[in-house]
Amino acid sequence: MSAPRVRTSRPWLAALAGLALPIGPTAALVMFGPSCDEEADDEAIAAVARPDVREAAHVAADDEAGEAEPGDADPPPAATPDEPRPAAAAPEVVVTPPLPLGIRAAARTIITYAAPRYGSEMRGRIDSGRTFAIYELVQGPDCPGEGWARVDHDDYACLKNAVADDRPPALQPLIPEGLVVPFIYAKPKADRRGNLLAEVPRYKSKFALTSGAEPLEILAANHQYAFVEELQIPGHGKVMLDADEQVVPLDGLKFEKPSEFFGRELAVAPVREGLAPAWATSREALLRRQPSLKAKLEGQLEYHQALDVKPEQLRGGGARWFEIPDHFGAGEPAYVESDKLRLWTPGLPLDDIPEGELWVDVDVGSQTLAIMRGQQPVFVTLVSSGTGHKPNTATPRGIYRIRNKLAYGPMRNRPEDAEDSPYHVEAVPWVQYFYRRFALHASYWHDGFGHRKSHGCVNLSPRDARYVFERTGPELPPGWMTTYAHGDRPGSVVRVRKGLEPSPDRRAESEPAGDDDELIARADSPGA
Repeated sequence: MSAPRVRTSRPWLAALAGLALPIGPTAALVMFGPSCDEEADDEAIAAVARPDVREAAHVAADDEAGEAEPGDADPPPAATPDEPRPAAAAPEVVVTPPLPLGIRAAARTIITYAAPRYGSEMRGRIDSGRTFAIYELVQGPDCPGEGWARVDHDDYACLKNAVADDRPPALQPLIPEGLVVPFIYAKPKADRRGNLLAEVPRYKSKFALTSGAEPLEILAANHQYAFVEELQIPGHGKVMLDADEQVVPLDGLKFEKPSEFFGRELAVAPVREGLAPAWATSREALLRRQPSLKAKLEGQLEYHQALDVKPEQLRGGGARWFEIPDHFGAGEPAYVESDKLRLWTPGLPLDDIPEGELWVDVDVGSQTLAIMRGQQPVFVTLVSSGTGHKPNTATPRGIYRIRNKLAYGPMRNRPEDAEDSPYHVEAVPWVQYFYRRFALHASYWHDGFGHRKSHGCVNLSPRDARYVFERTGPELPPGWMTTYAHGDRPGSVVRVRKGLEPSPDRRAESEPAGDDDELIARADSPGA
């Protein structure tokens, strides 16, 4: 099987700077987000610059309104002396974002801080090769060269490891044209028990491969690898190139096919009054004209097909049923067994949410997620939450705020679970941590949305994960790899519930340190 054809620029090798600095659990998790089921690596994972990869656009078409010509509209009649003149309308206030003083590129990993000094609260991370905007040069200690600069979010970065650049900062992650995810993902072929069918070597470079050097390693089973390009090397066939310009022979790799599923924007596809949005979550969602297993089969729903259904279940005929009004025509409903569908239904209102505020509502009972504006849904979709089959794999219910956001990063099993449920997935995109190691994130390795499948996190399809990520706070500035919430920029509310059962409010809780939270970050310390 050949990999998708994606061409990228040669990446710059990313290097982390500095000495190990002990930091608080929250800041550490922001820097190097752990998996849903494991503590993070104790070193930062540096990103790779890929400046010529074009980001997939979520851009609306430009308006085509023309300018009015003189005489197109009659002028308003002049007020007579006896008539009161209408009050002049207040001019509309347009808030224009400040223009940057300049653009810099990170030569090494750069940490942003709440104040222009090391030791102040960490606010985010910019990886090697990424460009970012600066707005003001400011005074601060222990930063030679240009000194400190005010960057996005009114945070501060030392510019000693930055150079002038003219490339506009790009939102991370970058999405190659033709893909819905930032990389080409593959794993070595294995049997159902996880045993490798053949050894798949990884070489340090193309030269190492062609010169007959020994491989760096043999790819591990149960490990998803991220690649940036497919190449043809004379005499060696097709290979995959990773972000460090290491090469892996294509033979022996099984490529992932990320789901194309996308939820429902209710402004674009509103739900009919009195009905509930639903999706077929079985590949055997059979249709009948009567709610009975004895009724003749009249068709089948497509997997993940979106529907409007009556939310009340019907009982009888040997099963439970949902009715799909007018499916066979006006006044001709269809019936499908209820366990073949997932419905979104509203939870209890959160009265302290302002009317216009966006927040995220996850229902682990129905395996659905909604973006809410105040108390109204604006987007609904399917998710895969934690299975709960093993300790610490259920998604914890509660009301939280997004703590930190990560453009992409690795996730893997905890050491104690290495034998029972080993996994290691690279470059998981659009990660939003809301409680300890639990996050909303894209899942490129399955299409089982609507069913519990994760080790505790809330899995979304890549398109859904990106959609939610781009609409929640804290906003990830262009060029940044991570950012995290604080008092001036709180994260969006996330509620995890089960149906109408109340969820404990954990927004005011301080997260206790534990084995999963005892992390060491590597930052650009003054002595680096």
